[in-house]
Amino acid sequence: MDEAYLILHSTNYSNSIVLFGNKIVCEGCDFEKIATIHPNRNTTVIINTKYAYDLELRSEPSNLSSLCQITSYKFAEHGTYMFHVVEITSDVGACFIKQIGNPSNYWTPVIVGVIFVVLYIALTQLWHHRYRSQYYNYFLSNILHRQSKHIGQQTVNQSDEDTIRATAELPVTNSIHLPNPRKLPKRLRALDTFRGFSLMVMIFVNYGGGGYSFFDHLIWNGLTLADLVFPWFAWRMGVSIVLSQRSLRKKVVRKRSILLIICRRSIILFVFGLSGQVDVTDLKTLRILGVLARLASCYFFTALIVLLLDKKDNERDVSDSTDVKQTLRTELFNCIFQFWTQWLLVIIITTGWLLITFLLHVPNCPTGYLGPGGKHSHGRYWNCTGGAAGYIDRVVLGNSHLYNDPTCKEIYHTKVPYDPEGILGILTGTLLCYLGVQAGHIFIHCTRTSRICAYWILSGIICGSLGLILSHGGHSNSWIPINKNLWSLTFVLILASLAFFIVTILYLLVDVYRWFTGAPFLWLGMNSIVIYIAHGRFGTSFPVQFLDNNTHVEELAMHLYGSFFWSFVAGFMYYKKVFIAI
Repeated sequence: MDEAYLILHSTNYSNSIVLFGNKIVCEGCDFEKIATIHPNRNTTVIINTKYAYDLELRSEPSNLSSLCQITSYKFAEHGTYMFHVVEITSDVGACFIKQIGNPSNYWTPVIVGVIFVVLYIALTQLWHHRYRSQYYNYFLSNILHRQSKHIGQQTVNQSDEDTIRATAELPVTNSIHLPNPRKLPKRLRALDTFRGFSLMVMIFVNYGGGGYSFFDHLIWNGLTLADLVFPWFAWRMGVSIVLSQRSLRKKVVRKRSILLIICRRSIILFVFGLSGQVDVTDLKTLRILGVLARLASCYFFTALIVLLLDKKDNERDVSDSTDVKQTLRTELFNCIFQFWTQWLLVIIITTGWLLITFLLHVPNCPTGYLGPGGKHSHGRYWNCTGGAAGYIDRVVLGNSHLYNDPTCKEIYHTKVPYDPEGILGILTGTLLCYLGVQAGHIFIHCTRTSRICAYWILSGIICGSLGLILSHGGHSNSWIPINKNLWSLTFVLILASLAFFIVTILYLLVDVYRWFTGAPFLWLGMNSIVIYIAHGRFGTSFPVQFLDNNTHVEELAMHLYGSFFWSFVAGFMYYKKVFIAI
């Protein structure tokens, strides 16, 4: 997979010349030798097609002056290309690339896969309606029976009618007309649907995403689909914190008991993260932090903030008010400003991340360095991977307890370990989780659907605008690049922005208008932790995965099948009403 033939041919050159190249994802890297082009004969090399290349022709390896250049050229998989070089003068040459062999149908499997996913979603909707229709005839016959019984009781005598009429004409005093408030659902199905969607994508990505680079994590800066799904769990966890704590307070559960629940859930998540490392046989190499550990940490600190700085138990909950026509000023206070102490603490935490990231002195590294180290910046900061974030992890946890294969290792040839779920990222992770808390506050304290959606959309616009401004529209050379490995501030803001928009759309489709049942994502969302752990433990065994994959077609088919398999398991649990919570 991801290879093509490149035939090198020179014209008029009497001496050998050298072709150098650099993958454009390797920012600030030196060009590396690809092949030597000999006079009067062709040279064939196999070149990787995963990323585009900057190509440069030199007269000899030690000579840094180029004869000609080609920038950002993307080779297609299984294609055959001719690289022509023509000498113009001793110091100037002309070069161009011509495709002489057809590549494979690289995008066809992706298109077919998307069609299968859409069909699968459509079939689950039909199945859901079919499942519900089993009870339709029973309820219909029951209603018809009640109506016929009611008609049979319409015969009353005249005296009874006079009594009823006289009673109806009596004046009613002290009558009170209460408006019908918005009733909060017991569970926000849009949130479960969003959680299940993210989990299904995460499973697909963990299997390998069909071997396609755009379904994989980016090397360092930027975003792909794979970079979105895990942090969204932290955002949704914030929404759940508000809903769950409100439910517990309504049951008059004491704060001390809620604190014990928070600690229990955090410990269980953390332990699940440690026990999921089935390939570790020595505690000396146990990775302490990871996906579930990051979620446990963000949940713990955010839940504490909400619990300890929430309003007093005896204060009146606005969401229970029957006044569905709150003024804008009242609603803004109920949704945002009454939680100013929580916001203040979260802002202090975020400021702490900024100060540590940009002011902490890291030995032999520039202050405020945010790069991947290795070949980056022409190899000047080889052991500075992750800057302050990587340094803190290596000092506190030790190299042996960190993730040893970061996404930057293959391209930048980094030597030191780096954990993308490290200690410093907990601070910005807490911010992301609290932005989910804000979405939960809006949902609870707004009494009109239109305003809920408006506040969510406005929150998404604010977060997205801040993220784009700080990252200069997503550029690497910016104040704070969008970086999943660092969980940078801009990364968190952009992820929160997208989450606000997505949950608004799903809320309208699933909860308000009910045009979409949420299946199959809803099934996964109702048992997300169980399915995530199960796919990590048994996801590569038969019957989940059972073929050796040598092409994108085979890989994509097996990885989609694996994702569908776990959705089948979740669907079975859903319809059997098996819901496992921690």
